[in-house]
Amino acid sequence: MTSAIPKEGLFFSQRQMLFEQVSERMGALISNGRWRPGEMLPNEVELAGMFGVSQGTMRRALGKLVDTGVLIRHQGKGTFVAEFSRNEGKLYQRFIRLMPDSEADEALPSKSVMLYFERELPPEDVRNALDLPLGVKTIHAVRTLNTAQGLVTHDELWANPEVFEKLTKENLARHEEKMLYAFYQRACGVTITKCEETLKAKLMPEDLCREFGLSVPTPVIEIRRTAFTYGDKPVEYHIQRCLTDRYHYQII
Repeated sequence: MTSAIPKEGLFFSQRQMLFEQVSERMGALISNGRWRPGEMLPNEVELAGMFGVSQGTMRRALGKLVDTGVLIRHQGKGTFVAEFSRNEGKLYQRFIRLMPDSEADEALPSKSVMLYFERELPPEDVRNALDLPLGVKTIHAVRTLNTAQGLVTHDELWANPEVFEKLTKENLARHEEKMLYAFYQRACGVTITKCEETLKAKLMPEDLCREFGLSVPTPVIEIRRTAFTYGDKPVEYHIQRCLTDRYHYQII
């Protein structure tokens, strides 16, 4: 028997439609472990009863969570909490836009090299992106992503240490998942639900050109990405400098 969801605190904003409030409440419950990644949700009728709303409202709330990647529908089976390791194809298309120019090149870099991992105060723009108060240290990691043909991207990330308390230099360096976000979910218990990105055509910094044996100047696509978890909470900030000789950024 499924238990009802307490209504207290559910309808917290007159500016939101009811299905949006239910959607946010469901996201918070998933974040708190009510339903785990890979777990099938109760059916639409049961959920509507649990939340004390109509079936139509629940259908729209579920649809929003599917659209944002929190849930995944499997035809004839049901609706599941998104589990990256089992749905990499769908989620790859949702989050990854760096594509090889040639089918001969690897779709995803297959090797990473850890260059730096420390807890330190972030730059102001990173602190603002992660909505952190002054004086809070973040996890700061730098690595390269490579294929058999060589360097593809130089990656720099900052992560909220309270959310990513299980993130270590060792598990970040050794994870086997193709997608970083699949690793976050499995090893750190953090589900990324959406990203916001900005792109610029830039030049690789000269010190990095010298470090990796690149010509000066070397053009790159610079991707700055803020990753969010349930409740639109920003938890990770990423700067990717992508070489443009074999890869391009695909807009869908």
